[in-house]
Amino acid sequence: MRATWHVQMPQEVAADDVRCVGSFQGWLVGVAPVRDRGACYRKFDGECFMVNAFSHEVVHLPHLSTFNHGLSGYSRKALPIIPVNNGFGEVYFTTNDKYTMSLHKVVLSASPDSGSKCIVVASSFHTITQTLALWQPGMKSWHGCDGLPIVGPKDFAFYQGKLYVLLRFIPRLYAFELEEDDHGVVVSRVEHCGIEPLHEHRIQGRGVLSCNIVVWRGNLLLTIRRYDATGKFCTKRTLRQVEVFALDFSTNPCGLTEIHSFDGDSIFVDSCSCNSFPAGLYDGVEGDLVYFVDQYSKYDGGSFDPSYDTFVYNVRNGTARPFVVELSPHNFGAPRGKLDVPLWLLASK
Repeated sequence: MRATWHVQMPQEVAADDVRCVGSFQGWLVGVAPVRDRGACYRKFDGECFMVNAFSHEVVHLPHLSTFNHGLSGYSRKALPIIPVNNGFGEVYFTTNDKYTMSLHKVVLSASPDSGSKCIVVASSFHTITQTLALWQPGMKSWHGCDGLPIVGPKDFAFYQGKLYVLLRFIPRLYAFELEEDDHGVVVSRVEHCGIEPLHEHRIQGRGVLSCNIVVWRGNLLLTIRRYDATGKFCTKRTLRQVEVFALDFSTNPCGLTEIHSFDGDSIFVDSCSCNSFPAGLYDGVEGDLVYFVDQYSKYDGGSFDPSYDTFVYNVRNGTARPFVVELSPHNFGAPRGKLDVPLWLLASK
């Protein structure tokens, strides 16, 4: 069974080259490439907006590439990672700087129409530049956070008032404390969250880990996929094991409790969005399943092309099965190269 929804974009943001890089409770986050400069600049994102898929309300966010701007008050602050003697160094928080970004993932702390002052966090990656960007209503530009400890593919989620940032392939978890000052949202403290039991998950030989975090019923869950990897650059992957844990931050290092039931709920995981929801909300969706739709680069002998790791995992009996409909860039209904977030939900039967 397959269901497809076509979202009609409001005229003010409709364009053939818009990419969707995140979603939250009916809101989509879209970006478009830089259009007012030469072709070489179109590799950067320019316009950024949030649009409600049902009401068509649009919220415009600051431009993602500022080559010249009139903002004053530039600052760059080093934040040592707590505890300071752990050897993880420091990250840097920057305000009112020039920047160029290409967004890969966006999360929101709340719905823009919820009455709260939602915080938008985005992961930008282009060439060697990797940045966490932050914005909230009232800010005229994005604030940035970067540094060697958070370099690499990331997943992140808001949980109990903090922003948790996970390095997906190590895995390593950090808690970012956020505050607000005259310039907007700022990072005030960064703490490394040690997860001692994860040491046993270190890959031996040509293996690959892929990890994500998702909030479910007041818990922050950690999903771990372990693959055997072969081929040049280890891009041919065979699934070996899937595990799902609830993180316990009351202990140091934080504890892990393996999850074998979602109480009838389901988890959806892809490269740009992780969500939990009651299975009964959607026809054909089963409970106690994790739907994985993860994009990665596959080496075809001459170049790296996007490929999708798609399967359904049952937490009750530990089995995995493929989607009935094979997923590929050719049946998403969108042009190649503009598929950062497949905006659909597939039933697995």
